[in-house]
Amino acid sequence: MANRALVISLSLIMQLSIYTVQDVDANINSDTADYSMNQEYSESYDQQTDILEFETENLITTDESLKNPEIEKIKTDIKQESKREIDPNKPMIALTYDDGPSKYTKEILDLLKENNSAATFFVLGSQASKYEETVKQMIENGNQIGNHSYDHKRLTLLNDEELYDQINKTDNLIYEIAMYRPFVMRPPYGSTTEALKEKIQKPIINWSIDTRDWESRNAETITKIICENVKDGDIILMHDLYESSLEASKTVIPELINRGYQLVTISELSESREIILRAGQTYYKIYK
Repeated sequence: MANRALVISLSLIMQLSIYTVQDVDANINSDTADYSMNQEYSESYDQQTDILEFETENLITTDESLKNPEIEKIKTDIKQESKREIDPNKPMIALTYDDGPSKYTKEILDLLKENNSAATFFVLGSQASKYEETVKQMIENGNQIGNHSYDHKRLTLLNDEELYDQINKTDNLIYEIAMYRPFVMRPPYGSTTEALKEKIQKPIINWSIDTRDWESRNAETITKIICENVKDGDIILMHDLYESSLEASKTVIPELINRGYQLVTISELSESREIILRAGQTYYKIYK
């Protein structure tokens, strides 16, 4: 039994060592790929609907999560303390923004701050290197940063070396900029496999409401999708790449607050629901 425990402990250490702080190349290439959403992106989003009900049947409860104290320790070591008062008995929603930062992100951050709210930004390393002050503002304002890869490659198609480069390069860059290491991850296109989830060793956050803002580029359409479908515990997907998503946020944020929702980060949502986010587990929503 002792030998078995030692093997498990060594295995955990080896997995965690992937994310130790490494020197970041000062000459990170600022050239980025074209992030316009193509048919492949559309098909991947459509597949989310098919697997949503199956995956969410396996939402983690507090009792189940406590069986893995190592993951709780990791979370405690890395998590960001909330700067705001959150009432766990009131409904709440997690707004999430992918593929930034961009020239529109700062205005979204200001809007959230004005409304005493926060969101989770799934950042691309290639974009973070262009908007360092915006990345700092995300953390200073009490928002959460998640890893969204370095330059939006489909992770399921990469070998191990390429995969870890996408993750570690982004983690290390964000740490260099804001002294913050992302705890959660959203793979590009929300695309995962069981093997990939084991290798990433972070909680994977997908979504329950897809605004398809990349497709419509229309603030009114984005607002309608959110306001007609939203409920307590939802995780909403938007992209801070588009002016239309910024304009929709100007309407959606105060409207949701008027309806009684608290707008919180992924970590705030999970902690308020007394759910420990586990590495290798995919989350689409976090309900009571």
